[in-house]
Amino acid sequence: MLPLIQKLQTRPSFATSPFSVTPSAPVVDDFWLVVQSNAGEVEFVASCTNGPLGGYPIFIWCGRPVSTMSPAFIQQRMSLLTHHLLKSLSSPKRVFSVFAPTAVTHAFATAWSTLTNFEIVESPYYHATFSSVTAKTLLPASPPKFELPQYSLRQATPADEAGVADLCYTFALTGDPFVLDQAGAQKEARCLISQGQAYVCEVGGVIVCLVAVTRSSTNHATITKVVTHPGFLGQGWAKRLVREVCLRLLHKEGKKSVLLYVALNNRPAEYAYKGVGFAGLLGEAQDPNMDNEWLELGFEGTDNGHW
Repeated sequence: MLPLIQKLQTRPSFATSPFSVTPSAPVVDDFWLVVQSNAGEVEFVASCTNGPLGGYPIFIWCGRPVSTMSPAFIQQRMSLLTHHLLKSLSSPKRVFSVFAPTAVTHAFATAWSTLTNFEIVESPYYHATFSSVTAKTLLPASPPKFELPQYSLRQATPADEAGVADLCYTFALTGDPFVLDQAGAQKEARCLISQGQAYVCEVGGVIVCLVAVTRSSTNHATITKVVTHPGFLGQGWAKRLVREVCLRLLHKEGKKSVLLYVALNNRPAEYAYKGVGFAGLLGEAQDPNMDNEWLELGFEGTDNGHW
């Protein structure tokens, strides 16, 4: 949400009223809603924005840790938010899912389903823990356990489009309902490469791993996609590439932290990211000032986008 917040700050000033919801400049289905207290505290920001492959989920950022909010506080704000969201949309079918800290997602989904009669999809689309690494916590690479073939870790170029597209397609196969056909994967690859958001590991002329960094602000960057070619799993390529990307973002670009989400119960991914220096994984104590558990819930009968 940090990049969205920075965009929001460029909008005209918002009027203040008791926990009001103020829309940004009216663009069809591409806007933010702010829940603001009468004291001027921004309590929640909800984004309804679009990407090159369709609409994004409704993302909700919280102004303070959810642990400091009561269930009634959250539910009241989400009820207010959903009513204003419905008024701002071209169609309620645009809201195909919501992604936020777990308690906020449940409150929003209940309020939205009650308001619109779109039932909540029974199985969550995504349930993850939020983690971060800084220049101080980034760990050095450990010696390989076996001799490695020649490889390179680098930013992707247009010549890598086919390999990146293959990995985008592979990644989407595990992201039901946000699957891509080959044409969609190629379009995503082209967008990632043209915007400098794709990093690859190449082994023997084959693109074996992809890391995408699609949300960056002045001080922070978020890794949103990590995928390895099925024939190269378990060889540590993702860990090497993630570390290289973090090294570049933290030391060369001066980011204060690199963030990512790790699906709950994905122990191999947790081991890999913990080995890079990401905090709060594998039972490690988490930052009490962060909302560490995030949940995406979908709605039946809506028009799926892609993220």
